[in-house]
Amino acid sequence: MRYFIDNIKTYASVNKKGRALQIYVQQFDRHLIADECSLDALKCDIEHQIKVMNEKYPRSRPVRLEVYENAKGGQWTILVEHDSDSIVCIISYEKVMGYYALADKIDEFAKIGQ
Repeated sequence: MRYFIDNIKTYASVNKKGRALQIYVQQFDRHLIADECSLDALKCDIEHQIKVMNEKYPRSRPVRLEVYENAKGGQWTILVEHDSDSIVCIISYEKVMGYYALADKIDEFAKIGQ
């Protein structure tokens, strides 16, 4: 199953740590993710980046990744620990249900998932 990161929403009032995390995750906006394993690897990369930023900025409140999944996709929210109102950013993704391509372009699309 392929996934598509369809929206990354960032919030304006964040500190340096939050801004660094926003910049990091924005590089994945509107990206096609090859499979579930790659999606999990991306989540682990983001969790690692959160850990690095928490260590780099120890005087600020720590942030964490909250995961929500449903049948159509999911959402990862980076937020301040113990404060669900202090959101740094939200990464939304959807399952790719199919694709449309001209017959002579099908091979090009298939290369993306390999």
